[in-house]
Amino acid sequence: MLHATSSRPDPDQMARLAEDITDRLREHFPLEGEGVRQALALAEEAGEFLAAYRRWSGRARRAGTLDDVAAELADVLITTYVTARVLGIPLGHIPELLPDDDPDLPVIRLFRLAAWFLDSYVNNDGKGAEVYLTSIATAAQDAATTIGIDLCAAVDAKVQILYARGWRDPR
Repeated sequence: MLHATSSRPDPDQMARLAEDITDRLREHFPLEGEGVRQALALAEEAGEFLAAYRRWSGRARRAGTLDDVAAELADVLITTYVTARVLGIPLGHIPELLPDDDPDLPVIRLFRLAAWFLDSYVNNDGKGAEVYLTSIATAAQDAATTIGIDLCAAVDAKVQILYARGWRDPR
């Protein structure tokens, strides 16, 4: 497993991207239930990241690539910012962390934080949601650094796909 410094997406650019995505989602989904829908989306993305990591690290029935892991991690970070926007929660400072010696640790931390966020938002009137969202963004960047993912490039690639494919009405 690699230890490389990942590029860090600019928080202001991520916030602007989240604002645009939120506006576009609101064109296709009702505002009613928006918070829970977005919280569930974040949990789903964390699960997809974990699955991609398992495949890449040789712990699943089929193999995966580091590009798949990077794409799913980008989804987690983008969805974290969109969730913060939808819920009106400002993300706190996201510190730059040194790589972990064990690449499993930030992956497990991210998944656990996503579960705690979902529980706090859905079952606990949102208490602690702000801390969890900032922690998820931090864990995503920590995972990128530890695994050796250029998170900025991964986010850019996801944005290119999103805007090239266009916005589809899910109904």
